[in-house]
Amino acid sequence: MKNKHLVILILAVLTVVGCKSKAVEFKSAELKKNPYSTSAALLGHPAQGVLHLRGVSDEMPNRQAAIKDAHKKAIQHMFYMGFPDADILDMKNPMIRKGMGIETEHKAFFDNFWNTGYQQYIIENDENFYACNSSSSECVVAVSNFKINYNILRRDLERNKVLNRIGF
Repeated sequence: MKNKHLVILILAVLTVVGCKSKAVEFKSAELKKNPYSTSAALLGHPAQGVLHLRGVSDEMPNRQAAIKDAHKKAIQHMFYMGFPDADILDMKNPMIRKGMGIETEHKAFFDNFWNTGYQQYIIENDENFYACNSSSSECVVAVSNFKINYNILRRDLERNKVLNRIGF
C-alpha cells in the first residue's frame, strides 16, 4: 500500500515538473516601454466634475515643452488607461475605450487639442521643474499637479463625436 502511494506521489511530482513551462526571455528591443507607467496619477476628486491629476514629463529641451508633455501624459492616461486603483467609479476604466487609434480617426480634433486646446480644461496648475539625468544644461523634467474640468472635456469630446454620449 505504501509503495502504491509512493509511486503515485512520484508520478504526480514528475508530471508537475515535466509540465512546468519554461520562462520566456524577451530581448529589450522586443518590449515597448509603457508610456503611462509612472507618468501620471489621479490625486483626487475635489469637486463634482473636477479631477486632480499629476503628470510627469520626459526629459525635454525647455520648461514649456516639459509642462506640455506632463499634461499630455496625464490626460492620455485618463483617456486610454483609466486609474484602476481610483476610488471614483468612473475613473477606474479608460475614458476612451477605442484606444489611441481614435487620435488618427479624429486627427484634426486631436492636433488642435494637443497643441493648445487641452489648456482650456485646466483649472489650476502647480508646476515643479527638475534637472535631467543627462549632462545637457538645456534639459528639464516637469511634474505638474493640475485640476481638469472633466465634465466639460467629456461634453466637448461628445460634441466632436470622439466619444458617444452616455447611454447612446
